[in-house]
Amino acid sequence: MPPPIDVIRQPNIAALADHDHTSALYRASSTDEASSVDGASDHAYTSAKPSTRHLRQRTHRTAKTAPSQTLSPERNVILNTRNPLIIWLAKHELQLSLFLLALVHSCYWAGYSWPSLWIRMQHKSTSAGHAEEEPRYVRGMHDVKFVFYWIIQIIAARSILLHHVLPAIPRCLGIGNARKERRFCEMAWSMLYILTSWCIGFRVWQTSPYFMSTNNLYSNYPDDHVIMPYGLKWFYLVQTAFWLSNIYTIHVEERRKDHTEMLAHHVVTIALVLSSYAFHFTRFGHVFMLVMDFPDIFLSAAKMFRYLGYDLVPNVLFGVFSLSWVATKHYLCLKMMISIWTQGTVTVPLERRYPVYPNSYASIPIVSCLWFVLCLLQLILLYWFYLILKVLQRVLIKGEDADDNRSDDEDTAVEDAVDSGIDTASNCSM
Repeated sequence: MPPPIDVIRQPNIAALADHDHTSALYRASSTDEASSVDGASDHAYTSAKPSTRHLRQRTHRTAKTAPSQTLSPERNVILNTRNPLIIWLAKHELQLSLFLLALVHSCYWAGYSWPSLWIRMQHKSTSAGHAEEEPRYVRGMHDVKFVFYWIIQIIAARSILLHHVLPAIPRCLGIGNARKERRFCEMAWSMLYILTSWCIGFRVWQTSPYFMSTNNLYSNYPDDHVIMPYGLKWFYLVQTAFWLSNIYTIHVEERRKDHTEMLAHHVVTIALVLSSYAFHFTRFGHVFMLVMDFPDIFLSAAKMFRYLGYDLVPNVLFGVFSLSWVATKHYLCLKMMISIWTQGTVTVPLERRYPVYPNSYASIPIVSCLWFVLCLLQLILLYWFYLILKVLQRVLIKGEDADDNRSDDEDTAVEDAVDSGIDTASNCSM
């Protein structure tokens, strides 16, 4: 494996290929350009190509300090890791995921029984009264296989769209900047997934007995919560697969300024999803995911238009996103935190609480664990909200445009600000 390449000092080969540049490949980067987080892949290289000996010396010198590596000029991907396993997985993610999917489905069509444990939902309820109704399911160990199967599907779908389908949009619109093309595709994938999953989750919520009712989130707990409708369990397990896949994708995308916060956000979200599933608070978790995912649709759309070169549309969408962020990720989130603390414990009869009642986890210590995870998530969201306020201050008070390139690098625009701390791809959804 060759040593990592300092992308700040190397040409954007994908951008050069898109513009049919055949000469004048390199020039020294200025101090301002080198200090920019994303400027490394946007430079136009116009001066003469240095000697091979100088290139070898430069690569050897920067390999010790720069963690970035260009994965593939054709795929326009930049990795920020020296881990050979992550580099290999990122390079072969599509081939590997398609191979595993083909293997599972081929064995399924050939008549083997084991693939059905991965493809189909397992642990169907056999309780009396559910046979004639909509199929209902309980949780079980085979859910792990179903989640892993969907992780592979999500990675495959992301790789196909990100590297083979979505790049056609900015290219057709004449966007020749490789960095903007890459970031547009990441945001487009994020918006497509969040919008699709939110619509499916909203439909499941709309047909549920707890639609627009916090009281019904905990009614007849835990008997009506242990057995889940097909749509609720499917949505929950697929969302779990998506968040687990984000632990991988955050390491194979261009590193953000808030990489540590984003990784912590993903870990906290996964802990919240798994704990609510284990404690049979799936109704609460279902509505909570819908509440937290809603504003990220506008954020991804704003960034998409931003990378396509629009000015007004991203500003409007960012304003809608800011308002919906306060309404959902703080106000409604706080209301749901209060509801699970009060209605999730106090309204549950004593004879149905943990540990005297089977499958019940309605107790102060267990709900306190959920509250601790929710508070950690809220702290991360408050940090990102602080960055949103800095952008709004720049736009509303100072009168600067949201994509004013004259501003400092810390929080110049919708693009820079959300990259600094509210990137969803992202996906600070929950």
